[in-house]
Amino acid sequence: MNPQQAASNDRETQKDYIDDAKLKKMMKETRPSFMERYGSCLVTFVLIAINVVVFGIEVVLNGFNPDISSLVLFDMGAMFAPAINGLGDLYRFVTPMFLHVDVMHLLFNMAALYSAGVLLEYLLGRWNFLLLYFIGGITGNVVSYLTDVVMGSYGVSAGASTSIFGLFVAIALLGVLSKKNRAFLSQYSKGMLSVIGLNIAYTLLMPSVSLSGHLGGALGGLIGMFMVPSKNLRVPAVVRVVISALWLCSLAYLGFCLGLAG
Repeated sequence: MNPQQAASNDRETQKDYIDDAKLKKMMKETRPSFMERYGSCLVTFVLIAINVVVFGIEVVLNGFNPDISSLVLFDMGAMFAPAINGLGDLYRFVTPMFLHVDVMHLLFNMAALYSAGVLLEYLLGRWNFLLLYFIGGITGNVVSYLTDVVMGSYGVSAGASTSIFGLFVAIALLGVLSKKNRAFLSQYSKGMLSVIGLNIAYTLLMPSVSLSGHLGGALGGLIGMFMVPSKNLRVPAVVRVVISALWLCSLAYLGFCLGLAG
């Protein structure tokens, strides 16, 4: 090796060498930001955080007992049909989806929310996912209310499961309604049908669980998938407008009737 080649090799060695300080700086500069890493499921994490914080408030109001009493649930806005007597009580169609009766209830629902939310928020977009969450929850609570009124069987009910059942149904529909990757997403859809079936079976075996709320949430998920304006769903605009109008008119009619009753 001649002197010129040796000098060239030395320069290449010096050029390729990166000390620890420089390496740390490079890693810091290339590290993805919080939004880059978690932005596609940000709403899912926010919803989970809200549910956890609200449960913490429940525990405090319940004397630091994690088995929440019906009185505390009622005071915080749980579904109780006789308490809905006018327009001022309509909040009870929303607040129950953020309340839980004990730690296991919270943990199971948050695990389900995470598993379903990450996929749906990524595919539909964060605001469409949030809209779907509320459509499922509100529809489930409305159906629960109407069932209690018709049957005359009243009880305090709460939980994010109305919304979560809606999310389950939304995933089950992805294999049909998604514009892209339907063959791949149909695998999720088929698996979700089994999950829905198992959850309904569990609900039937547990008298304390609101079957009408869960089925109403599932109906809300079905309706919601034809309402949310996601560019990744092959739903004609006219269908979306009609379904949205019918859903909103139904809520308005219920509000009108409650207004007259109040």
